[in-house]
Amino acid sequence: MITNNSKFSLTVLILIAAALFTVLILGAYNIYSKNEKSKELLNSVNQTAETRTLDRSIKSVQNNAAKDLITLNNFIFSDDKLVSLIESIEGAGQAFGIDASIVSVGKIENKDNIGSSMVRIIIDTQGHWSGTLAFVRAIENLPYRVMIDESSLFRNEDGWRSRIVLSLHIFD
Repeated sequence: MITNNSKFSLTVLILIAAALFTVLILGAYNIYSKNEKSKELLNSVNQTAETRTLDRSIKSVQNNAAKDLITLNNFIFSDDKLVSLIESIEGAGQAFGIDASIVSVGKIENKDNIGSSMVRIIIDTQGHWSGTLAFVRAIENLPYRVMIDESSLFRNEDGWRSRIVLSLHIFD
C-alpha cells in the first residue's frame, strides 16, 4: 500500500511539476513576446523622435538658407536692379554736390560664361574736387562686383570733370 501510495503521490507530483514547468515555459514565452513588442515600440518611438529632430534641423537649415539666399541675391546684380543702380549713381552725384550723368548703358553678351552677361555704364561728372573724388570712391564701393574699365579725371574752367566706364556682370 505504501508503494501504491508512493507511486500515486509520485505521479501526482510529476504531473504537478510538469504543469508548473508548462506554466513557467508559457510565462517565459509571454514575457519574451511582450519584451519583443516593447523593443519594437521603443524603436518606433526612437525613430519618431529622430524624425522630429531631423525635421526641426531641416526647417532650421531652410530658414537659415532662406536668409542666406536673400543676402546672396542682394549681392548678385540682375536686370531688374539696373534701374535702381542708375538712380543710386545719379543720387550719389547729387549727394556729393556734383553733376553726374549716365552717358550710356549697354549690354555686352559674354560668350565665355553661360547665364552671365556684362553691362557697360559710362558716367560723366562735373563738379568740385572733393565731391568728384568722393563720387569715384563711392563707385568703387558699390555692393556689386564693379570693374572700372576706364577712369579719367581732368580739370577745366568749371572745376573737375571725370569720365568713368564701368562693367558689371549681370546674372539672368
